[in-house]
Amino acid sequence: MDFYQIMLFYKDAFDPRYFLFLSFILIIIYDWKNQTKEIKYFFERIAVISISYIVALTIVDLIMMQIVGRSLSYPQYLEDYSNLAGLMLGLALSIALWKKFKFGKEFLHAAFGLLAVSIPFAVISYFWNISGHVTYTAAPVTYLVLLDRRLLLLYAIPIVMVFNRPYVGAHTPLQSISGFILGTALMFYSIKIIHERRKTGQS
Repeated sequence: MDFYQIMLFYKDAFDPRYFLFLSFILIIIYDWKNQTKEIKYFFERIAVISISYIVALTIVDLIMMQIVGRSLSYPQYLEDYSNLAGLMLGLALSIALWKKFKFGKEFLHAAFGLLAVSIPFAVISYFWNISGHVTYTAAPVTYLVLLDRRLLLLYAIPIVMVFNRPYVGAHTPLQSISGFILGTALMFYSIKIIHERRKTGQS
Protein backbone atom coordinates (compact mmCIF):
# COMPACT_ATOMS: atom_id res chain seq x y z
CA MET A 1 0.00 0.00 0.00
CA ASP A 2 1.56 3.30 -1.11
CA PHE A 3 1.14 6.70 0.59
CA TYR A 4 -1.66 7.76 -1.75
CA GLN A 5 -3.69 4.68 -0.86
CA ILE A 6 -3.04 5.35 2.83
CA MET A 7 -4.41 8.87 2.41
CA LEU A 8 -7.48 7.51 0.61
CA PHE A 9 -8.03 5.11 3.50
CA TYR A 10 -7.57 7.99 5.96
CA LYS A 11 -10.28 10.17 4.42
CA ASP A 12 -12.68 7.20 4.52
CA ALA A 13 -11.73 6.20 8.07
CA PHE A 14 -12.45 9.73 9.32
CA ASP A 15 -15.37 10.46 7.02
CA PRO A 16 -17.51 13.05 8.89
CA ARG A 17 -20.58 10.83 8.68
CA TYR A 18 -18.86 8.29 10.92
CA PHE A 19 -16.54 10.58 12.84
CA LEU A 20 -19.45 12.71 14.07
CA PHE A 21 -21.13 9.59 15.42
CA LEU A 22 -17.94 8.55 17.24
CA SER A 23 -17.58 12.07 18.63
CA PHE A 24 -21.15 11.99 19.92
CA ILE A 25 -20.43 8.68 21.64
CA LEU A 26 -17.46 10.26 23.43
CA ILE A 27 -19.63 13.23 24.44
CA ILE A 28 -22.31 10.85 25.73
CA ILE A 29 -19.73 9.05 27.87
CA TYR A 30 -18.56 12.37 29.32
CA ASP A 31 -22.13 13.60 29.87
CA TRP A 32 -23.29 10.30 31.38
CA LYS A 33 -20.36 10.10 33.81
CA ASN A 34 -21.15 13.61 35.08
CA GLN A 35 -24.90 13.05 35.34
CA THR A 36 -25.37 9.48 36.52
CA LYS A 37 -23.46 6.26 36.24
CA GLU A 38 -26.53 4.04 35.97
CA ILE A 39 -26.01 1.82 32.94
CA LYS A 40 -29.67 2.14 31.87
CA TYR A 41 -29.29 5.84 31.22
CA PHE A 42 -26.10 5.28 29.22
CA PHE A 43 -27.83 2.89 26.81
CA GLU A 44 -30.84 5.21 26.53
CA ARG A 45 -28.51 7.97 25.32
CA ILE A 46 -26.81 5.60 22.88
CA ALA A 47 -30.23 4.53 21.57
CA VAL A 48 -31.29 8.14 20.93
CA ILE A 49 -28.08 8.93 19.05
CA SER A 50 -28.23 5.69 17.06
CA ILE A 51 -31.83 6.27 15.98
CA SER A 52 -31.07 9.85 14.98
CA TYR A 53 -27.95 8.72 13.13
CA ILE A 54 -29.85 6.07 11.17
CA VAL A 55 -32.52 8.61 10.23
CA ALA A 56 -29.84 11.08 9.11
CA LEU A 57 -28.02 8.55 6.90
CA THR A 58 -31.30 7.35 5.42
CA ILE A 59 -32.20 10.89 4.41
CA VAL A 60 -28.76 11.42 2.86
CA ASP A 61 -29.02 8.17 0.89
CA LEU A 62 -32.53 8.99 -0.37
CA ILE A 63 -31.50 12.46 -1.52
CA MET A 64 -28.33 11.19 -3.18
CA MET A 65 -30.29 8.48 -4.99
CA GLN A 66 -32.50 11.19 -6.45
CA ILE A 67 -29.51 13.30 -7.50
CA VAL A 68 -27.44 10.46 -8.94
CA GLY A 69 -30.51 8.88 -10.50
CA ARG A 70 -31.13 11.99 -12.54
CA SER A 71 -27.55 12.78 -13.52
CA LEU A 72 -24.07 11.33 -13.19
CA SER A 73 -22.68 14.87 -13.12
CA TYR A 74 -23.77 17.33 -10.45
CA PRO A 75 -22.24 20.22 -8.51
CA GLN A 76 -20.36 19.37 -5.32
CA TYR A 77 -22.65 21.58 -3.26
CA LEU A 78 -25.58 19.24 -3.97
CA GLU A 79 -23.72 16.43 -2.21
CA ASP A 80 -22.82 18.80 0.62
CA TYR A 81 -26.45 19.86 0.92
CA SER A 82 -27.61 16.24 0.98
CA ASN A 83 -25.27 15.54 3.89
CA LEU A 84 -26.35 18.76 5.61
CA ALA A 85 -30.03 17.85 5.24
CA GLY A 86 -29.41 14.53 6.94
CA LEU A 87 -27.31 16.18 9.64
CA MET A 88 -29.92 18.86 10.35
CA LEU A 89 -32.75 16.34 10.62
CA GLY A 90 -30.65 14.01 12.78
CA LEU A 91 -29.65 16.87 15.09
CA ALA A 92 -33.22 18.15 15.33
CA LEU A 93 -34.51 14.69 16.26
CA SER A 94 -31.76 14.04 18.78
CA ILE A 95 -32.18 17.49 20.39
CA ALA A 96 -35.94 16.94 20.74
CA LEU A 97 -35.45 13.50 22.32
CA TRP A 98 -32.59 14.72 24.50
CA LYS A 99 -34.75 17.49 25.95
CA LYS A 100 -37.72 15.17 26.36
CA PHE A 101 -35.71 12.71 28.46
CA LYS A 102 -33.66 15.47 30.18
CA PHE A 103 -30.35 13.75 29.52
CA GLY A 104 -28.04 16.71 30.23
CA LYS A 105 -26.46 19.72 28.58
CA GLU A 106 -23.18 18.59 27.02
CA PHE A 107 -24.63 16.88 23.99
CA LEU A 108 -27.10 19.71 23.42
CA HIS A 109 -24.27 22.23 23.39
CA ALA A 110 -22.37 20.15 20.84
CA ALA A 111 -25.49 19.90 18.65
CA PHE A 112 -26.10 23.66 18.75
CA GLY A 113 -22.42 24.24 18.00
CA LEU A 114 -22.70 22.04 14.90
CA LEU A 115 -25.76 23.98 13.79
CA ALA A 116 -23.75 27.20 14.14
CA VAL A 117 -21.03 25.70 11.95
CA SER A 118 -23.43 24.28 9.37
CA ILE A 119 -25.27 27.48 8.44
CA PRO A 120 -22.22 29.39 7.12
CA PHE A 121 -20.83 26.16 5.68
CA ALA A 122 -24.00 25.74 3.62
CA VAL A 123 -23.75 29.31 2.30
CA ILE A 124 -20.04 29.07 1.49
CA SER A 125 -20.25 25.65 -0.16
CA TYR A 126 -22.77 26.94 -2.71
CA PHE A 127 -20.19 29.38 -4.07
CA TRP A 128 -16.92 27.69 -3.14
CA ASN A 129 -15.89 24.09 -2.53
CA ILE A 130 -14.81 24.44 1.12
CA SER A 131 -13.77 21.11 2.65
CA GLY A 132 -16.54 19.36 4.56
CA HIS A 133 -14.15 16.62 5.70
CA VAL A 134 -11.94 19.18 7.44
CA THR A 135 -14.81 21.30 8.76
CA TYR A 136 -16.67 18.39 10.31
CA THR A 137 -13.64 16.80 11.89
CA ALA A 138 -12.34 20.10 13.28
CA ALA A 139 -15.68 21.13 14.81
CA PRO A 140 -16.34 18.03 16.98
CA VAL A 141 -12.68 17.79 18.00
CA THR A 142 -12.83 21.43 19.15
CA TYR A 143 -15.84 20.63 21.31
CA LEU A 144 -14.22 17.53 22.78
CA VAL A 145 -11.08 19.51 23.66
CA LEU A 146 -13.25 22.18 25.30
CA LEU A 147 -14.77 19.41 27.42
CA ASP A 148 -11.40 17.95 28.36
CA ARG A 149 -8.05 19.46 27.39
CA ARG A 150 -6.41 16.07 27.76
CA LEU A 151 -8.00 15.29 24.38
CA LEU A 152 -5.89 17.95 22.65
CA LEU A 153 -4.06 15.28 20.64
CA LEU A 154 -7.30 14.63 18.77
CA TYR A 155 -6.51 17.76 16.77
CA ALA A 156 -4.12 15.55 14.82
CA ILE A 157 -7.18 14.16 13.00
CA PRO A 158 -8.37 17.41 11.35
CA ILE A 159 -4.80 18.67 10.91
CA VAL A 160 -3.85 15.58 8.90
CA MET A 161 -7.14 15.98 7.01
CA VAL A 162 -6.06 19.52 6.00
CA PHE A 163 -3.14 17.94 4.13
CA ASN A 164 -5.15 14.92 3.02
CA ARG A 165 -7.79 16.71 0.96
CA PRO A 166 -5.42 18.52 -1.43
CA TYR A 167 -3.19 15.44 -1.63
CA VAL A 168 -6.02 13.23 -2.91
CA GLY A 169 -7.16 15.99 -5.27
CA ALA A 170 -10.47 16.77 -3.55
CA HIS A 171 -9.75 20.39 -2.53
CA THR A 172 -7.19 23.16 -2.79
CA PRO A 173 -5.00 23.91 0.25
CA LEU A 174 -6.99 27.10 0.87
CA GLN A 175 -10.29 25.21 0.85
CA SER A 176 -8.90 22.77 3.42
CA ILE A 177 -7.41 25.44 5.67
CA SER A 178 -10.66 27.43 5.49
CA GLY A 179 -12.60 24.36 6.60
CA PHE A 180 -10.33 23.99 9.62
CA ILE A 181 -10.75 27.66 10.56
CA LEU A 182 -14.52 27.55 10.06
CA GLY A 183 -15.07 24.37 12.09
CA THR A 184 -12.73 25.37 14.90
CA ALA A 185 -13.62 29.04 15.25
CA LEU A 186 -17.40 28.74 15.01
CA MET A 187 -17.58 25.79 17.38
CA PHE A 188 -15.32 27.59 19.88
CA TYR A 189 -17.26 30.86 19.79
CA SER A 190 -20.69 29.27 19.81
CA ILE A 191 -19.78 27.26 22.93
CA LYS A 192 -18.26 30.36 24.49
CA ILE A 193 -21.52 32.25 23.94
CA ILE A 194 -23.57 29.36 25.39
CA HIS A 195 -21.40 29.29 28.53
CA GLU A 196 -21.59 33.06 28.92
CA ARG A 197 -25.36 32.94 28.66
CA ARG A 198 -25.50 30.19 31.29
CA LYS A 199 -23.37 32.27 33.65
CA THR A 200 -25.70 35.26 33.28
CA GLY A 201 -28.78 33.06 33.78
CA GLN A 202 -30.13 33.58 30.25
CA SER A 203 -30.20 29.92 29.31
